[in-house]
Amino acid sequence: MNREPDFEASADMRLLELQRSALGLAPPPPTRWESRYGSDAAAGVTDDEVPFVGESAVLVVEAAANPPSGVIAGTVVTFSLSIANEGAKGARGVVAAVPLPADATYRSGSLLVDGRAVPEDAVQRFFGDGLELPEIPAGGRATALWKVGVRLGIGPLVLLPSVRSANAAIAGARALRVTRRNQREGSFSAEVSRAESVYLEAKPLIPVEIPADELPEDDLPIYELDVEETLVYEAADAALSDAAAPAPPPAEIEQPPVEIEQPPVAAEPRVEPKPVAEPEPEPQPVAVREAVMLYGRFDRTTLVFFERSFNGSKTPTLLQHCIFASALACTTDTSGNDSAALKRHLDAQSQVLHRIALHEKLGKKEPIVEYAGALLAELDTIDPAPVTPPPNRTAGTALLATELSPPTLAVVKKIFEERERWDFIKARQLTLALQAQRAIVDDDALGASLENALRGYAQLSMTTLQKLFVRIRIDRTTGLLFASEPALDAAARAVLAAFASIIER
Repeated sequence: MNREPDFEASADMRLLELQRSALGLAPPPPTRWESRYGSDAAAGVTDDEVPFVGESAVLVVEAAANPPSGVIAGTVVTFSLSIANEGAKGARGVVAAVPLPADATYRSGSLLVDGRAVPEDAVQRFFGDGLELPEIPAGGRATALWKVGVRLGIGPLVLLPSVRSANAAIAGARALRVTRRNQREGSFSAEVSRAESVYLEAKPLIPVEIPADELPEDDLPIYELDVEETLVYEAADAALSDAAAPAPPPAEIEQPPVEIEQPPVAAEPRVEPKPVAEPEPEPQPVAVREAVMLYGRFDRTTLVFFERSFNGSKTPTLLQHCIFASALACTTDTSGNDSAALKRHLDAQSQVLHRIALHEKLGKKEPIVEYAGALLAELDTIDPAPVTPPPNRTAGTALLATELSPPTLAVVKKIFEERERWDFIKARQLTLALQAQRAIVDDDALGASLENALRGYAQLSMTTLQKLFVRIRIDRTTGLLFASEPALDAAARAVLAAFASIIER
């Protein structure tokens, strides 16, 4: 049948078709995949008149999320990726890659490919350069399912799937956005508003309970606690349980007086009783507060070394911040004893970190797991003890102090219990837990300035450590430690300036 010319084709293609027609040659087969329900069907051409061109593999990629929107920090989002072969041949050399969204953490062990769990190295390839999948036959499908935890942030979670194949065309693979819940009204304020409406409608005023299945779905986020969050919750719960108000003592029951008839006694001259001295009250024992107090020292030599690192001509890197964190850690008790071998552990960690810098100069980028060192500290021996006066400060040094709160102590104990899971991130978490919180000086203004600087540096260090944890899942080499963080650099310079004001006094 005669067809109208395709004006969307290029002039060269139309010229080539005219030359082939003049020579009596048949039209060439199509070199790209086209749908049978395209322009020919719209022009009234039936399937019998159109040759079937689906002689290759065609992969249709679709991504989905549950919940699809309205997530908050702590929500667990389940992502799925479907790769369906709608072509006529099997798809070979299929490689799927899905980078982790920002502000999201992969839930370990949750990745399932075609319903089966995959090893850790396959997980790294799936979130990195790509995981190779078995051949997908015509009409077949490959699926991937995994979970992520939503962290603090304001932006949406953006999923960018990438699928490539040796012999198949790819359709779909659109970006997927999971938006966050509007922060103007949180879950707590929504519960308060609901309670107030119930209170106003109740006649008479009686307690009203709302069944969980009647609550709006958007007020029931899916939330799972991480290991550290569980420890913090349990520690806070234990601390609050001691703050409950004591029960009032039972009221005394008044007994009626009993009258006993006495025989008459002859009157005797009245004698004034001698005053009796009241006994002095016994002194009450003073309650002694117990806590885990650790101390450290920051001297002038250490100050000069780090001033060169953070104020020199070269831009500081994350590796220098890791070394700086070890110098800020506290390791001894009031008497200068280190029963938990914390200083021995931190000295070994410093040697490992300096070895990374040496290998970088030699052009070696080894796997970062090779630089975790070993857990040499006996963290199970760290227990609360009566708080005593701090040691004396020596000239030319700053006396550092930190108190491990119950949640922090619980995290430290957990690290020791899971010694077999020790890695580079665990080493940084332990160093951050031991970081000094204040300095003991006789000048309140200088002490407050250093305390504020240390607090700001610790907060930025925690945020940077979380981002580094996500990056390590993608790139597991030491090259990550040579990136720069300008905000963290500025916080470190503020700490050094506060130290200089104390040491130079």
